[in-house]
Amino acid sequence: MSDVLLDVVDAEFRYARGMAPAASGINLQVRPGDAVGIVGESGSGKTTIGRGLVGSLLPSAGSVLVQGRRWKSVSRRDPVRRTVQMVFQDPYASLNPMLSALATVAEVFRVWDKVSADVATSRAEQVLAEVGLSGEVIRRRPALLSGGQRQRVGIARALACSPQVLVADEPTSALDVSVQANVLNLLLDLKASRGLALVLISHDLSVVDYLTDRALVMLNGEVVEQGETQTLLKNPGHEYTKTLIGSIPGTSLTTAS
Repeated sequence: MSDVLLDVVDAEFRYARGMAPAASGINLQVRPGDAVGIVGESGSGKTTIGRGLVGSLLPSAGSVLVQGRRWKSVSRRDPVRRTVQMVFQDPYASLNPMLSALATVAEVFRVWDKVSADVATSRAEQVLAEVGLSGEVIRRRPALLSGGQRQRVGIARALACSPQVLVADEPTSALDVSVQANVLNLLLDLKASRGLALVLISHDLSVVDYLTDRALVMLNGEVVEQGETQTLLKNPGHEYTKTLIGSIPGTSLTTAS
């Protein structure tokens, strides 16, 4: 168990007491270098699980452990909290509109590492360059950045925490088709160069196929099928998985099964 970064055991998630669970019976382990997909349509519970993985939503039953510790025992200032970071679906909404890209990332270093403004700025420039941003563009506020640039800032902000697990929640769904592949390739490159574990949340099985090695298929808050991504694509066992495969351009239920 020492190599398990995240361990989800029979977890149930509710947004309020008395409400029906948004997701239940969830079991998942994430180890270094893993690439795991959580796929399903809107309302299937996949984003709820993502919130549970980063500790922003505690389970109402079962457990979510990060490096062997329950999230509820990890304080906001505990260094363990840095190890799991999220990249959000809407990069504009997740960024402070008053801060430049450089200031956004530098703030992470100042808060977590307690370094000077000059050191924080230097480190932020390095991380932003790592995600493909440099020059005068890093001094722009979000409103003056393109969608792809904003998402790169969001990724850089997450990387500034030196995470071991990156949870990417629909990281390309708010982007133009022309830049989606660039962001997906960036995530693959970062996974390789930093040795990150990646959890990808998506409604698009083709994206999950591109980035992940194994996947969970969600429907109405439950996992209806899971396994190696390629196996799910070639031999889906659940009708809902077959429907998702049928929605991939160039495929059909007959050719995918």
